[in-house]
Amino acid sequence: MVDRLCRDYPTVAPAALSVRGRAHLAYVLRLLDGRTSLHEHRELLVRAGWLSILLACTLFDAGEPTGAEAVRRTARRLGEQAGHGEIIGWSWEIAAWFALVARRYDEVVAHAEAGARHAGMTNAAVQLTLQAGRGYARMGDDRALEALRVGRKILNRLPRPDHPEHHFVFDHDKYELFSSTIFTMLGRDEAAEEHAGEVIAQCRRPDGTVRWPMRYAMANLDLGLVATRRGNLDRAVEHGRAALEPARRSGDLLPRAAELCGGLKERYPRERRVAEFAERLREEHRGLPPPDGLAQP
Repeated sequence: MVDRLCRDYPTVAPAALSVRGRAHLAYVLRLLDGRTSLHEHRELLVRAGWLSILLACTLFDAGEPTGAEAVRRTARRLGEQAGHGEIIGWSWEIAAWFALVARRYDEVVAHAEAGARHAGMTNAAVQLTLQAGRGYARMGDDRALEALRVGRKILNRLPRPDHPEHHFVFDHDKYELFSSTIFTMLGRDEAAEEHAGEVIAQCRRPDGTVRWPMRYAMANLDLGLVATRRGNLDRAVEHGRAALEPARRSGDLLPRAAELCGGLKERYPRERRVAEFAERLREEHRGLPPPDGLAQP
């Protein structure tokens, strides 16, 4: 069941997945209060750790950053109690993600490096390395390129997963998305376009539906930002609208969409299509809870 919940993450609404995650976490914690062998106790700690990591992600996606941070800290404690380095690593990776959205870029790198000390040669190690790359890229630091190189080196040593939809398995195609975003942040537009185009191609099924809605959205935002810098209003707005199409959203989607909107407003302050895109974003934000100290889009 824990595996199934993690594999549901890319497509199931975060609020619904949070409800299911909370229910199963409560059940596992009740089992921990009962009589178990040492082996069973550790296994339950591990299951509770994975559920807490997942819940931190779904709560953040659902606009509940305070709850997400609390359960992330719980996940780290559970990982420490179980002696499970990968769970500890993921707890730090999520902290790095939260800091990235909040624009605390030095903390992104610090959290990623803290997690890497526990993660070993695992999926978490890949994501931690590339998350540090995003932090460096946001600061305009070319160490982001070294992070891409190291992340690829670790990834090449891991087997291709049987279930790439599992949120805590770094499938090889996901590397393209991190490359796209890092090159976009560094202003290396040609490389960003190449990788973002590959992500979108991977996301589209033959019947026109989208396999990876969150990757599809973020790659479109990368292309929108590149188009804005190049002065291509039509493409920028087109990609911005495409990014808002999928129903499944990640917690960093609207902040990055707002970044695109800000660039468009600065370049085209009186353009009707930009005003319409801005209004669409305002509609998306209505009804969301306050960001609790995280960067407002």
